[in-house]
Amino acid sequence: MAQLISKRYAKALFDLAIETNKIDELESQSRVTREILESEKEFMQILQHPQISKEEKIQLIKDTFSSKVSDELLGLLILVVQKGRQEYLLEILNTFLDEVKEHKGIVTAVVVSAVPLKNEQLEKIKLNLTSSVKKQIQIETQVDPSIIGGLKIRVGDRVLDASISGQLQGLKASLYDMQLV
Repeated sequence: MAQLISKRYAKALFDLAIETNKIDELESQSRVTREILESEKEFMQILQHPQISKEEKIQLIKDTFSSKVSDELLGLLILVVQKGRQEYLLEILNTFLDEVKEHKGIVTAVVVSAVPLKNEQLEKIKLNLTSSVKKQIQIETQVDPSIIGGLKIRVGDRVLDASISGQLQGLKASLYDMQLV
């Protein structure tokens, strides 16, 4: 249900962005709005508080965002509050940003390493992935010491596990299979 709601509102904003030729503008404004909503937990609590009227919530939205975002995005934020769907605001913005990335042909690759990677290493990975998937790549990095060494790379639903822990798991599975024979 939540995914359906967020997808519907995000699609409406995306269609409006295409129609008004404001994709880049609405993308950057959505990022800023998302950052504000994520960093100000109290703001989201106020928007979701049942004893605060919709009018007060809408006024809070207007006071906070009217100077920061376009009328299109402000209208969406107000509409979401009017419909009592404010708990989905972050998901709506994330879904919209995903739609924009897909429209621009950008794919996110999540690179997990045991230690932080240097910029040169990330650029090399990005270059290799770009030539492999034939799309623009946006890299997100995660550090997970439990993989011991090597990398895990996830692009969409494809995963490349070149980590030492992954190799050890594979070896363990092989040895277990040998015992059964």
